[in-house]
Amino acid sequence: MKGFLIASILSTSMLFANGGGAGFDMMQLIPLVLIFVIFYFLILRPQQKKTRAHQEVLKELRRGDRVVTAGGLLGTVDKIINDGEISLEIADNVKVRVVKATVTEVLAKTQPVAETVKTTAAKVAAPKMAKPVSAKPTKAIKKAATKAKAATNSAVKKTASKKPTKKSK
Repeated sequence: MKGFLIASILSTSMLFANGGGAGFDMMQLIPLVLIFVIFYFLILRPQQKKTRAHQEVLKELRRGDRVVTAGGLLGTVDKIINDGEISLEIADNVKVRVVKATVTEVLAKTQPVAETVKTTAAKVAAPKMAKPVSAKPTKAIKKAATKAKAATNSAVKKTASKKPTKKSK
């Protein structure tokens, strides 16, 4: 036992004499920094992007949107109660209140009311007009015109070559 104690004391005193163990080595820190950088780019950053995108979806949620909740409910947003809750219509005259954060996906978006009113007013105010005809005829139009001209010329020649017959009464 005394031999073991003396050996351990001598080995630790030799370590301090050689300069090992007492100082801080910068090379020991580099693998930890690399692990943290890899961890950030592979896990933290994509998760932050996904969270931001989900928050944007929740901000743009409005009445009439078809959504899926985390519990698997499919429904149409009937009413936005407050910042944290919405009312979903999951069947005819069946409405449930759901926490807004549980909406995982928007299946179908509705047009904003302002845009719908503007487009409807524009359609009513401006009647549809025919497209203007371009001044230059296209190749297809020229081809069709020459065919029609040739057909009329041949029809005229056929009628001119026939001699008129007198009909008896």
